[in-house]
Amino acid sequence: MLRHLITSRMPSRRSSQAGYSLIELVITVGMILVVTTWAMPSFLSYLRSARVQAGARVVSAYLNEGRQLAIKSNAPVCVAHTTSTMQFKSASCAGAVIFAAGLVGTSGNVRLPENISLSITSGSSAIFQQLGNAAAGTQYTVTDVPSGQTLRVLVAVSGRVCLAPATATVCP
Repeated sequence: MLRHLITSRMPSRRSSQAGYSLIELVITVGMILVVTTWAMPSFLSYLRSARVQAGARVVSAYLNEGRQLAIKSNAPVCVAHTTSTMQFKSASCAGAVIFAAGLVGTSGNVRLPENISLSITSGSSAIFQQLGNAAAGTQYTVTDVPSGQTLRVLVAVSGRVCLAPATATVCP
């Protein structure tokens, strides 16, 4: 009886150990690498197009902010720009800088997202009149510098701001 109690409490020896073998781990890691390699080009393409779309939306939002400033102040507002910043100015693009609360730094510049470049395709800097219409139509090209992908931000004479493909000349 004593022998039975001692042997029942002792762990039994197993011929195999629990866990994964090296071969199973290598096969699993290999499958993960194959799936990652297959999916990476699609992910990078999505990332580049999302970055240029986000930059174009930021430019569109700043242009709409300039339009709202013109309506609110009942005076023309110019949305001047460089390749990486935008700035609100009163009357013409040579007027005084308008500091919009929460948007601008000490210089009055609104910084565009990193790796986004802005240029004018046609027209001049957008000048919004006191009723919200634009003095002239303007076409901005937003470029994602690393990938070279572009989108256009169009400002219609009516003051409407829209995003369009790089070949478009009017709002869809």
